[in-house]
Amino acid sequence: MAGGVGSRFWPESRARKPKQLLDVITPGVSLLQATLDRTRLFADIADTIIVTNEVQREELELQIPDIPKENIVSEPFGRNTATCIALAARIMRERSGEETVMAVLPADHIIRNEAEFARLMKLAARLASDTHNLITVGIHPTRAETGFGYIQLDDEHLPSRQELPNFSEFELRDVFNVKRFAEKPDVDTARRFVESGDFLWNSGIFIWRIDAIESALRQYTPEIMQQIESLPAHTDSAFDASLRDAYSTIRGVSIDYGVMEQAPNVFVLRAGVLGWSDVGSWDEVFRLADKDLENNVIMGSHVIARNSRGCLVISRNDQLIVTYGLTDAIVVNTGDAILITRRDQAQSVREIADYLKRHQMTEFL
Repeated sequence: MAGGVGSRFWPESRARKPKQLLDVITPGVSLLQATLDRTRLFADIADTIIVTNEVQREELELQIPDIPKENIVSEPFGRNTATCIALAARIMRERSGEETVMAVLPADHIIRNEAEFARLMKLAARLASDTHNLITVGIHPTRAETGFGYIQLDDEHLPSRQELPNFSEFELRDVFNVKRFAEKPDVDTARRFVESGDFLWNSGIFIWRIDAIESALRQYTPEIMQQIESLPAHTDSAFDASLRDAYSTIRGVSIDYGVMEQAPNVFVLRAGVLGWSDVGSWDEVFRLADKDLENNVIMGSHVIARNSRGCLVISRNDQLIVTYGLTDAIVVNTGDAILITRRDQAQSVREIADYLKRHQMTEFL
């Protein structure tokens, strides 16, 4: 899934080159490119479908020239993750059949431990194939994070080898039924979740057979599936026009709210030390990046940070940026715009994009 707008990463994230197409973590490697590199550990790149949007497609194709053009699907406009997944499942079913196991990966996450990720994905694929369950991946929480959704484990009804004879006890130690999905909490609630020990972060990574997810989508989001199933074949010349018509009538909903919170046949895989992050804000970039002796993160050759601590300072041009006496601040200079804020306000940066839209300052979007 590569069609997000990344508004929390303004001013660097723009309509044509949003967060997933930026190299905010590894210089020269966008988050999308890193995600595709990981998929090669467990899937053929020819079987990878990227769902993006019409505005971003040109830059996306430049970044991933080895992906067949027919594997890049452009949504006419965003209709949230359930619609995106329904569309991708429909196209994959046309190509390889409804029994195919499908993995859904956000394009803008990072995962440091790729060997553990590959092991987890292969285990999830076997589970999905054997059980027809919907599989998601949960991350052990390391802090009371309010920017993530949570998944509560059902540790009273654990899957057993009698139910899953093709899996070892070692493999089943990290397979759980789901008690409930929880939306992004406030600080106090997040703290309770972490202290309870039976909540995981919701990674937004899913694995399932195509027939299993399509059946769930038909049951819980029939409006979406009615439109998606009425489309001509992806190879048909009328597909793009029909897709635009279909999307104009669909009311978008997230896959979590639309399906996962309602479906009874959900497993969550508890990940090991995955080194996962959704890179959800500039503050998360600060947390992940290497620091200097004053605990600053500096990106750019014309940046001077004096008497400053705990700051993220990024400059993408030759303009000199100097900070003096700043603590826990974010400064991002893109040439045509400069963001200055506190790190604890990083989640609210998305409001700037809303402001610019309302005031018709679209040249900065």
